[in-house]
Amino acid sequence: MKKFIVTTIAIVLLLVALCAPSWAGSSRSIGNTADAAITAGSGILTSIVFHTDGTNSVTAAIYDNATAASGSKIISTPTITTSSSNRVTVITFDRDEGFYVNGIYVDVTTSGTVTYDVYFETR
Repeated sequence: MKKFIVTTIAIVLLLVALCAPSWAGSSRSIGNTADAAITAGSGILTSIVFHTDGTNSVTAAIYDNATAASGSKIISTPTITTSSSNRVTVITFDRDEGFYVNGIYVDVTTSGTVTYDVYFETR
């Protein structure tokens, strides 16, 4: 009976390991200053850091698209407010809300300057 239990546990653990998603690891795209295709393929968007000019707000639309600002949005379009004392905004995502299938495309709109960094996990 003991052998049966150990064998069953080993088979269950093997099946769990084989069925789990295979993530390639964390990636990032640093220093973007305009609309940009960040990555192609599937994965999870984990966070975006916006560095603003301290005067003008920024609106960012993040799409599940590898090449253009179209299709499904990964998240609602946030408006990043800014001030001279608050020039950096970090938006983080739970593991269950930043999924994308086709890629990440970020469309930024501002009348000033913005630099942004995108952190994601590829699949």
